[in-house]
Amino acid sequence: MNRMIEEFREDRKRLNEKILSKNHRAAIMKRVYAMDTFTYSDRQEGLSAKEKEMLGLVSSMVLRCDDCIKYHLEKCFELGVADDEMMDIFGVANVVGGTIVIPHTRRAIEYWEILLSERPKPSPFDKEQKELLYQSIMVSLDAILQGITNPISKMATINEVLKSNINYYYWVGFYLAEEKHLSVGPYQGTHGCLFIEYGKGVCGRAAQQKQSILVDDISALNAEQGSQKGDLHISCDPRCKSEIVIPVIDQEGKLIAIFDVDSLHLNAFDAVDQLFLEKIMKLYF
Repeated sequence: MNRMIEEFREDRKRLNEKILSKNHRAAIMKRVYAMDTFTYSDRQEGLSAKEKEMLGLVSSMVLRCDDCIKYHLEKCFELGVADDEMMDIFGVANVVGGTIVIPHTRRAIEYWEILLSERPKPSPFDKEQKELLYQSIMVSLDAILQGITNPISKMATINEVLKSNINYYYWVGFYLAEEKHLSVGPYQGTHGCLFIEYGKGVCGRAAQQKQSILVDDISALNAEQGSQKGDLHISCDPRCKSEIVIPVIDQEGKLIAIFDVDSLHLNAFDAVDQLFLEKIMKLYF
């Protein structure tokens, strides 16, 4: 790990422990910290945690608090803020705060680039690691979903467990099978397509064929479809580079949903992902 990141995290942890030490009876500070955690947490109502961290970063830049900026940069990184989104955040902060924010932006972009360089990139030699990771995830899902019968509850939980544990997942979710089209169901990530016609795009084709589809390079698929946009791929988020789609089929062979995962990396998914995701869908649906 980069030394700058290590030093920031170590100092922050050490000094937070000092502030909250029993020796200081820090009752008020504990409430301040609890309010901070509550403010930026993901809840059913209101803004998402990602959106609130983006707002926190803009505010920290305008207030010119470098430690706060680094903290919110890390949280934005963890929550999947893309590089072009981050450039917009920097732009808004400088428009609101004025040119006095520029020195802080210089340091912020350096820290952001360091965070990006630390992001693990999947590659062919990761197959064994992937297998171990998926095996561990299946153990967790088995414990969490034991006795759960509601399909939406299962879908939401599977999304969270997979996205929290697999670093090359960017968008993960289900499209529910309806009479005339697929409708967006539980998901985590940027806004999904609300409806997808059967036979259209990767999800629509997987639904029609009832077969999994892997896309190594979305841009190549878009080039292949040319002017017939939507036939082979529907662009919900242009940042996505690769994709895997798994049909969710019940015991009677009826299509329930389509499970879709997008990545910011090329060639993110392989036969290992397909094998374990198909196992998970078969096991719980």
